[in-house]
Amino acid sequence: MPAADPSTGIIEHSRSPAPLATGTKNVSPSSPDESSAFRLRSIADGFGVFTIPGTQYHLHLAIEDDFAGVVGERIRGRIHGRALRMHHCSAGGNFIEPLEGRPRIVQGTVLAVDPGAGEVLVDLVVPIRLTLDEDQSTRDFTTGDMVNFYMEPGARFLQG
Repeated sequence: MPAADPSTGIIEHSRSPAPLATGTKNVSPSSPDESSAFRLRSIADGFGVFTIPGTQYHLHLAIEDDFAGVVGERIRGRIHGRALRMHHCSAGGNFIEPLEGRPRIVQGTVLAVDPGAGEVLVDLVVPIRLTLDEDQSTRDFTTGDMVNFYMEPGARFLQG
């Protein structure tokens, strides 16, 4: 197991195709494996429509005022959102519902836990960093857990 950086307490694990071991994985606020490739389909009223290459997803996500994406071009970025009550589950795969629109009902695998920020990184077709509901703790989740939940409206795309 990799050693923690004594100055921050952050434990970094490499991402590999091997099954993830159960246990907490701490990440920094800008972990490089959170970034994914998207294609920007349109921009209107502070929202962008992003497709995920190789899928039929068209995610409607809030964008920053200084967003510099070009419609029709590929773009790398991260998604941040807020989970309403997160639940453990034992079956199914990773998905985002609906295929087109803002993410509402989702299911995926916990990639990392950030106890300091009260956030969990979950693979939901693409990695999404989620702030947990105030009455839930990151201690309830570990790397490899399968979870499902409703997402609060307002998930946002962060370029880069």
